[in-house]
Amino acid sequence: MKKVLLSLLAIVALVGCGDKKDELPTVYSPDEAKAAVKNTMDGFYNCLKKANDGGFANVLFDLLKDRKGDNESWAEYIGDVFYNQYDTQMANGDFNYEGLKGTYTWNFVSKKWDKTAESNNITWLFPSTASSTTNNGKAVLDGYQTKSYTTKNEKKEVPVKGHIVITIDNTKVAEMHLNNLEYKPFGEESFTPRALDVKIYTNPFTTTLKLNMPTDDEYLLDFSFSSPEGCATGLRAKVKLTTNDLSTIASIEQAIDNVSAVVMQDDLQVLAQADVKTVYNSGKKLSELTTKEINTYAKAEVFKKGVKIADLRHEKGNKDEVLIYFVFSDGSKVKAEEYIGDFEGKVKDIFKRFYTKN
Repeated sequence: MKKVLLSLLAIVALVGCGDKKDELPTVYSPDEAKAAVKNTMDGFYNCLKKANDGGFANVLFDLLKDRKGDNESWAEYIGDVFYNQYDTQMANGDFNYEGLKGTYTWNFVSKKWDKTAESNNITWLFPSTASSTTNNGKAVLDGYQTKSYTTKNEKKEVPVKGHIVITIDNTKVAEMHLNNLEYKPFGEESFTPRALDVKIYTNPFTTTLKLNMPTDDEYLLDFSFSSPEGCATGLRAKVKLTTNDLSTIASIEQAIDNVSAVVMQDDLQVLAQADVKTVYNSGKKLSELTTKEINTYAKAEVFKKGVKIADLRHEKGNKDEVLIYFVFSDGSKVKAEEYIGDFEGKVKDIFKRFYTKN
C-alpha cells in the first residue's frame, strides 16, 4: 500500500497549484507535456510560499512562538489559563458549550480571563502576541451542536455542527464552518464518520471537504483548496468497500474493493485507480507487490485540457528501490523526483520560521 500511496502523494503534489498563464495548444508534444508538469510543480511551491506569507500563517506563527524564557507558546499559555479558570468540560467529559457562553476578556494585570458579559455564544478577546498591549484578537464560537451516539460500553456526545471565526486587528484571518458530521457504528464498541461537510478559511486560502456514503459500502470524497491569487486544486475520490461491516475485516486488502480518484488543477488532471480486491484474491498484501504488479493493479494517467500527456509507472532502481516515472507519448521517461526534487527540504525551507526554535 505504501508504494501506491507514494504514487498518489506525488500526484497530489504535482497538481497542487498551477499557473493560469500557462496556455498550451490542444495537442502536446512530449517536450510541451514535460514543461506543463514542471510548471505545475513550480506553481505548487509558489503556492506554498503564498501560504507562508499569508495573514493566517503570520498570526499562527505569533501564536505558536514560545514566550520569552518559557517553552510554552503564547496560544498554549492563554489557553491553559482559561482551561484552569473555567469548567470547560462537563462531568461526562464533553465540551461545556452552554455553560461557557459569554464574553471573556484577557486581563493584562491579573494575567487571567475576566467574564465581562453574557452572550449567546462564546467570545474571547485577547492579545494576539505575548508583546501586544491591547486585546487586538477576537475569537467567536457559535452554533455549536452535538449528537448522542451509543456504543456497547458508553454514550458519548460528539460535535456535529459549529462555527468559529478569528479576527486580528479587525481583519478576519481564520474561520471554520462545520456544517455536518455524522457517524455510523463500527462494531459494538466504536463508531466511524459516514458524512462530513466542513469549510475552512485560513487567509488567503479556502478549503472545503465533503465526505458521504451514498451506500453502506461506498465512500465519496470531494476536496478543494483555493485562494484569490490563483492557487487552486480539487480532488474527487471514490472508495468501494467489500462489506458494510468493517469491524469484521482483518486487513485493508480485505476491506477495499477498488479506489478511483481524479485530481484537478486548472487544465491539469490526474486520473488514478487501484484494484485492491484482485490483490487480495491473489493472496498478497499491497506491501508485497512487485513493480510489475503495482503497474497492473494501480494505474495513473496525466491529462492536460482533457488530452493525455503521460502515464505514471513504477520501476526498480539500481539499488532495488521503487522509482516513479512519468512516461510520455514518445516513450521518454522522467523520474518523478526530477520534478519534485527535495520535497521535504523545500517545504521546510519555505516554512523554516516554524521549524526554527524561537
